[in-house]
Amino acid sequence: MLRMVWSQLRHTRGRSLAVFAAVLVATTGFTVLTGVAATSRLVARGSIDGQFRPSYDILVHPSRPADGLLHQDRPTAAYGGITLDQWRRIERIPGVEVAAPLAVLGLADIRPDLRVDVTDQVDRSAERQVIEVAPRLGADRGLSTLAAAPTYVYVSRRPLLALSRIIGDPGVFVYTDGTRINQTTSAAECPGTGGGGPLEVQPDGRRLQVCATAVGSFEPAARRTRVSALQAYQLLPGGTFRLASAITLGRPAAAIPATARLELRLPAVVPMLVAGIDPAAEARLAGLDRAVRQGRYLTGSDTIGPATGSSSTSPLTPVGRTGRAIPVLATTDLAVDEQMKLAMSRLAGRDARRVPGSTTEALWPLLHGSTGTPPKTAAYDLGQLYRARLDTALAGNTPLSGVQTLLRPASPAYAPRPDGTSRILPRVGEPGSTDQAVDDLWRDTWFGTGGAGTAESIILNGQSEEWSVTPVGSFAPSDLPTAGGAAQQALDLYRPAAPVGGDPRTRQLLADRPLLPGDDPLGYPPRPPHLLTTLTAAHDLYQSVRSPAADTPLSSVRVRVADIDRFDEVARERVRLVADEIVHQTGLTVEIVLGGSTVRSPVLLPANQLGRPDLTLAEARTRRGVAAEIVTAVDRKNVMLLGLLLVVCALLVGNAVSTAVRARRRELAVLACVGWPGWRLSQLVLTETTTLGLAAGLLGAGLSGPLGHLAGVQVSGTVVLLCTPIAVLLTAVAGALPAIQAARTRSAEALQATPAPARRSAPRRTFAGLALANLVRAPARTLAGAVSLAAGVGAVTVIAASLWAFHDGMVGSLLGQAVSVQVRGVDLVAVGGVLLFGLLSVADVLYLNVRERSAEFATLRAVGWPDSALNRLLVYEALGVGMLGCVLGTVAGLGSVALLVGHLDGRLAVLALAVTAAALLLTVLAALVPAILIRRLPTAALLAEQ
Repeated sequence: MLRMVWSQLRHTRGRSLAVFAAVLVATTGFTVLTGVAATSRLVARGSIDGQFRPSYDILVHPSRPADGLLHQDRPTAAYGGITLDQWRRIERIPGVEVAAPLAVLGLADIRPDLRVDVTDQVDRSAERQVIEVAPRLGADRGLSTLAAAPTYVYVSRRPLLALSRIIGDPGVFVYTDGTRINQTTSAAECPGTGGGGPLEVQPDGRRLQVCATAVGSFEPAARRTRVSALQAYQLLPGGTFRLASAITLGRPAAAIPATARLELRLPAVVPMLVAGIDPAAEARLAGLDRAVRQGRYLTGSDTIGPATGSSSTSPLTPVGRTGRAIPVLATTDLAVDEQMKLAMSRLAGRDARRVPGSTTEALWPLLHGSTGTPPKTAAYDLGQLYRARLDTALAGNTPLSGVQTLLRPASPAYAPRPDGTSRILPRVGEPGSTDQAVDDLWRDTWFGTGGAGTAESIILNGQSEEWSVTPVGSFAPSDLPTAGGAAQQALDLYRPAAPVGGDPRTRQLLADRPLLPGDDPLGYPPRPPHLLTTLTAAHDLYQSVRSPAADTPLSSVRVRVADIDRFDEVARERVRLVADEIVHQTGLTVEIVLGGSTVRSPVLLPANQLGRPDLTLAEARTRRGVAAEIVTAVDRKNVMLLGLLLVVCALLVGNAVSTAVRARRRELAVLACVGWPGWRLSQLVLTETTTLGLAAGLLGAGLSGPLGHLAGVQVSGTVVLLCTPIAVLLTAVAGALPAIQAARTRSAEALQATPAPARRSAPRRTFAGLALANLVRAPARTLAGAVSLAAGVGAVTVIAASLWAFHDGMVGSLLGQAVSVQVRGVDLVAVGGVLLFGLLSVADVLYLNVRERSAEFATLRAVGWPDSALNRLLVYEALGVGMLGCVLGTVAGLGSVALLVGHLDGRLAVLALAVTAAALLLTVLAALVPAILIRRLPTAALLAEQ
């Protein structure tokens, strides 16, 4: 049998090569295009109904997917990682209504103006005196308390000389009267300060330094309780005061203004998270522009510019220092919890006389052990101080504060416990962490030792200049439109739900109030973005400090999907479709938050060194409504189209094999006469076709790898191994019906010298009628060609509807399941392949018809029919097959669209007509090959045979 198979394949080279080529193209295309269709895909895993929709439906960020619940700080957890180009690509994805980017820059140390008036404590008759201001601070609802080191004010009637400038290296301190002191000598007089304190002129002309600090311990942990600042003021003859603890930068002492009141400036720091936004996108997504209270909203043109005024509240800041201004939209409500009570008293006069000339170590026991007058108490709140400073800045168009660093705390780390709670891990000193930076650059935070986690920092131009944070306006988080209600509280970017007591003991300790942050930049809970600038300003800032984050500045993108008004399977599928395309376009991590709800997870906040005990808190997190798992999978739509490609190829091969069986009726009849049973005849036909399939599959498997490499596609080994079985199975299925026909061959009937008389039919007087009669002669073949074409037309109709009528995003419900259609490049290639094989099937039908009726065409030519008439007949036959295929395909395509979206409109009707017209034109062009065959028919030989 194998020899017979080989002989048959050799003697029918044309048919064998055609079948071989068709199977090779189909199977190789399936293998390579399946590799293209492999994609990161989202799989929905359940839902929650109710107040289902926050302001955004999808959160895009660069980190790994979260397990379980979504933490509140997820939008702000990363400092960069997403490029502007990726954001723009997300914006252009069909179905995206708005994509709002967020570029988290870090915490700025905003310093409100804490002025303490101690004028009433001054004894104007005393030549020298010291006033003590002792702060006592509370945070964490009063559970964390700190008796901070006092601040001292030295007031003297004697001349006090302020530092003017520093010259040389090593430096020489030059004072306002021209006195010069070596920096090394000055620093030795006041260890730990670097020297440079003001000089008091003694009656004998000596100049004694007033050290700026009293130190009881140089240990970093004791900085807030054992290190006191000392500020020196001169009481002028007119009863006014002039600060001496300042640097005039070469200007005379008169550059420091005299004041009628002695107002002491104490350190106060409010850590505020700075983030860049796109103002237009944020307005559309969150309605931020409608929450502006004072000033104006941000515009896209707001960027970094020169500073317009003094932003410093420190008395030691050099006069005239300049910098750059960062425009911000600032919040009106920080939601912080920190209070301070200041006890002011005047110390014994005899101790004040020893202040000039005392070292930093000697000042501590001297001042700390002094007795004083009965204290006067004043209370301050950190949030109120900030609001007052913001109002002043907006009213006077002045900076809110000056900053020299942006701190980037890591998100809190959690460790699971056996009882189901998560323990918040304390701060750890890892290599590269900025505990030192926190101490050095954030040394004025009172509770800076009680935080959790680590951080890195960005230095803004070192110490040479300050950057001014300049508000253009303010916004009230409470005025923002509410989306999703309480069910979505944990997803609110600007009004996050604060942790509350998780058990009766903690609720009692907190007095049934939520836990709010204080001034610790690494403290718990994390802070939302409350200083908003533009992406342009963020980019300029990164460029100025040469940060690598300039290339990937965005921390997250919040996406709202269009056309969602209720929570159902279609809405979920619409969101999943957009999320899937975001992953495909950017490779970023997505979290679907549509339908989520706020849940409270128990966490344990360990005790700190400031008196706060262990607290069991209920932390707000989000249970995602459509829990999403990103998996590597093959797009089912692509597989369907590629499978359709194989089906159409099978119809093409089946037509060819069926025609070959019809042409070999006599040969098969002879074999039947010599005793071959029907099953063996069937086996012969199947062996011939599957041999071609095996050869095509082996070659296709060998070509898949190189072709995939050329196309930039990773073709998996499993898919390559499937190439050969698919090719064999394809040819076996295609040859099954012809094999059955061969098994039914009857020797007597097949060996008749003349064919059986044909059934009479009515005469055909038109080309169309004659063409119809010719097509009806072989109905199975005609139907196979029409079905092949219908598959291509139907696929093109669905894809074209998605691209044109539904803007590349068609979502609906089919048989109770949400289904979506979104077009990619692989889909266009697959649909093109299906349509091409459909057209080849039509051409094959016409070709086989011409071959089988070659004697008829020769007779028509002999009786005077010109080639143009024969070609016209052939065109009518092509139109007949094409019309049948187009009708079936258009009905199938439009029916699928109607079932999916629930309606049809005029656009789809126009689309169907356009696809039908194009398909008919291509069908007519497919008749060119049979037309060429007619011209080459050997008319004389065919008539002689008849």
